[in-house]
Amino acid sequence: MPVHSRGDKKETNHHDEMEVDYAENEGSSSEDEDTESSSVSEDGDSSERLSQVDAKLQEVIAGKAPEYLEPLATLQENMQIRTKVAGIYRELCLESVKNKYECEIQASRQHCEVPLLSHCNRISPSPSELGA
Repeated sequence: MPVHSRGDKKETNHHDEMEVDYAENEGSSSEDEDTESSSVSEDGDSSERLSQVDAKLQEVIAGKAPEYLEPLATLQENMQIRTKVAGIYRELCLESVKNKYECEIQASRQHCEVPLLSHCNRISPSPSELGA
Protein backbone atom coordinates (compact mmCIF):
# COMPACT_ATOMS: atom_id res chain seq x y z
CA MET A 1 0.00 0.00 0.00
CA PRO A 2 1.60 3.34 -1.00
CA VAL A 3 2.24 5.84 1.72
CA HIS A 4 1.35 9.50 1.09
CA SER A 5 1.62 12.41 3.40
CA ARG A 6 -1.61 14.19 4.25
CA GLY A 7 -0.46 17.38 2.62
CA ASP A 8 0.00 15.63 -0.75
CA LYS A 9 -3.51 14.23 -0.75
CA LYS A 10 -5.12 17.57 0.01
CA GLU A 11 -3.26 19.31 -2.76
CA THR A 12 -4.19 16.60 -5.24
CA ASN A 13 -7.87 16.71 -4.33
CA HIS A 14 -7.93 20.50 -4.53
CA HIS A 15 -6.28 20.44 -7.93
CA ASP A 16 -8.83 17.89 -9.23
CA GLU A 17 -11.71 20.02 -7.99
CA MET A 18 -10.35 23.05 -9.79
CA GLU A 19 -10.27 21.14 -13.08
CA VAL A 20 -13.86 19.99 -12.65
CA ASP A 21 -15.02 23.53 -11.88
CA TYR A 22 -13.22 24.86 -14.95
CA ALA A 23 -14.80 22.24 -17.19
CA GLU A 24 -18.27 23.06 -15.87
CA ASN A 25 -17.89 26.78 -16.53
CA GLU A 26 -17.00 26.32 -20.22
CA GLY A 27 -20.46 25.25 -21.40
CA SER A 28 -22.60 27.27 -19.03
CA SER A 29 -24.31 29.51 -21.61
CA SER A 30 -25.75 26.62 -23.67
CA GLU A 31 -26.78 24.77 -20.52
CA ASP A 32 -28.75 27.80 -19.33
CA GLU A 33 -30.69 27.86 -22.59
CA ASP A 34 -31.39 24.13 -22.35
CA THR A 35 -32.58 24.56 -18.77
CA GLU A 36 -35.00 27.34 -19.72
CA SER A 37 -36.52 25.36 -22.59
CA SER A 38 -36.77 22.22 -20.49
CA SER A 39 -38.42 24.10 -17.63
CA VAL A 40 -41.10 25.35 -20.00
CA SER A 41 -41.79 21.82 -21.23
CA GLU A 42 -41.60 20.48 -17.67
CA ASP A 43 -44.27 22.97 -16.56
CA GLY A 44 -46.62 21.63 -19.22
CA ASP A 45 -45.70 18.04 -18.39
CA SER A 46 -46.05 18.61 -14.68
CA SER A 47 -49.50 20.18 -14.98
CA GLU A 48 -50.59 17.31 -17.24
CA ARG A 49 -49.12 14.78 -14.81
CA LEU A 50 -50.82 16.58 -11.92
CA SER A 51 -54.19 16.35 -13.64
CA GLN A 52 -53.60 12.63 -14.32
CA VAL A 53 -52.73 12.03 -10.68
CA ASP A 54 -55.78 14.02 -9.58
CA ALA A 55 -58.03 11.97 -11.88
CA LYS A 56 -56.55 8.73 -10.55
CA LEU A 57 -57.06 9.97 -6.99
CA GLN A 58 -60.71 10.65 -7.74
CA GLU A 59 -61.06 7.09 -9.10
CA VAL A 60 -59.49 5.69 -5.93
CA ILE A 61 -61.76 7.79 -3.71
CA ALA A 62 -64.79 6.69 -5.70
CA GLY A 63 -63.63 3.06 -5.42
CA LYS A 64 -63.42 2.54 -9.18
CA ALA A 65 -59.65 2.22 -9.75
CA PRO A 66 -58.93 -1.43 -10.68
CA GLU A 67 -55.31 -1.25 -9.56
CA TYR A 68 -56.64 -0.20 -6.16
CA LEU A 69 -59.61 -2.56 -5.90
CA GLU A 70 -57.76 -5.84 -6.45
CA PRO A 71 -55.13 -5.27 -3.71
CA LEU A 72 -57.86 -3.91 -1.44
CA ALA A 73 -59.93 -7.07 -1.92
CA THR A 74 -56.87 -9.19 -1.14
CA LEU A 75 -56.18 -7.17 2.00
CA GLN A 76 -59.79 -7.46 3.16
CA GLU A 77 -59.79 -11.21 2.58
CA ASN A 78 -56.54 -11.56 4.53
CA MET A 79 -58.02 -9.44 7.31
CA GLN A 80 -61.09 -11.68 7.56
CA ILE A 81 -58.93 -14.81 7.66
CA ARG A 82 -56.70 -13.32 10.35
CA THR A 83 -59.75 -12.27 12.37
CA LYS A 84 -61.15 -15.80 12.25
CA VAL A 85 -57.79 -17.30 13.18
CA ALA A 86 -57.44 -14.84 16.07
CA GLY A 87 -60.92 -15.79 17.33
CA ILE A 88 -60.10 -19.50 17.18
CA TYR A 89 -56.76 -18.88 18.91
CA ARG A 90 -58.52 -16.87 21.64
CA GLU A 91 -61.01 -19.66 22.26
CA LEU A 92 -58.22 -22.24 22.46
CA CYS A 93 -56.30 -20.06 24.91
CA LEU A 94 -59.40 -19.66 27.09
CA GLU A 95 -60.01 -23.42 27.00
CA SER A 96 -56.40 -24.02 27.98
CA VAL A 97 -56.68 -21.64 30.94
CA LYS A 98 -59.91 -23.32 32.07
CA ASN A 99 -58.27 -26.74 31.86
CA LYS A 100 -55.29 -25.55 33.90
CA TYR A 101 -57.67 -24.09 36.48
CA GLU A 102 -59.64 -27.33 36.75
CA CYS A 103 -56.38 -29.28 37.00
CA GLU A 104 -55.22 -27.06 39.88
CA ILE A 105 -58.57 -27.47 41.66
CA GLN A 106 -58.42 -31.25 41.25
CA ALA A 107 -54.82 -31.34 42.49
CA SER A 108 -55.76 -29.24 45.52
CA ARG A 109 -58.67 -31.54 46.38
CA GLN A 110 -56.51 -34.63 46.02
CA HIS A 111 -53.81 -33.03 48.14
CA CYS A 112 -56.34 -32.37 50.89
CA GLU A 113 -58.14 -35.73 50.57
CA VAL A 114 -55.06 -37.96 50.81
CA PRO A 115 -53.97 -36.76 54.27
CA LEU A 116 -57.58 -36.74 55.42
CA LEU A 117 -58.12 -40.34 54.27
CA SER A 118 -54.90 -41.51 55.87
CA HIS A 119 -55.83 -39.73 59.09
CA CYS A 120 -59.29 -41.32 59.02
CA ASN A 121 -57.77 -44.74 58.43
CA ARG A 122 -55.51 -44.29 61.43
CA ILE A 123 -58.26 -43.30 63.81
CA SER A 124 -61.02 -45.58 62.64
CA PRO A 125 -61.01 -49.21 63.69
CA SER A 126 -60.45 -51.82 61.05
CA PRO A 127 -63.32 -54.22 60.27
CA SER A 128 -61.51 -57.06 62.02
CA GLU A 129 -61.28 -55.00 65.18
CA LEU A 130 -64.97 -54.26 65.08
CA GLY A 131 -65.98 -57.89 64.69
CA ALA A 132 -63.72 -59.23 67.42
